[in-house]
Amino acid sequence: MTENFAYKAILRSDDRSTITSLVAYQPGDQALRAVLWSVPRQQWIYAPNIAAPILYDDQEQDRGRPVDRRTAEQISREILHTALPTEAALSELSDEGERNGWDYGPPRS
Repeated sequence: MTENFAYKAILRSDDRSTITSLVAYQPGDQALRAVLWSVPRQQWIYAPNIAAPILYDDQEQDRGRPVDRRTAEQISREILHTALPTEAALSELSDEGERNGWDYGPPRS
């Protein structure tokens, strides 16, 4: 099975040994589609503009560590205390976020 999403563990800025979040993104030439675990909201959100620096900014590259899907699921479960959405659910979150222009996540209620 080919994965539609790639995964990166996000590390603390002041302690690179501590994972604080996770980003699932679709690599390629299209506009960035990225879903990440929002620590303040305690939920998965579509927020490509928040994920982009960790994925592509040379000065932030050491804040992300590529992981496979199995490792991402383990990080979600054991460190973030949540379930990693299925790839279908990640696609749905991305579709909804794109439709609504939520580049920095959905509006807070």
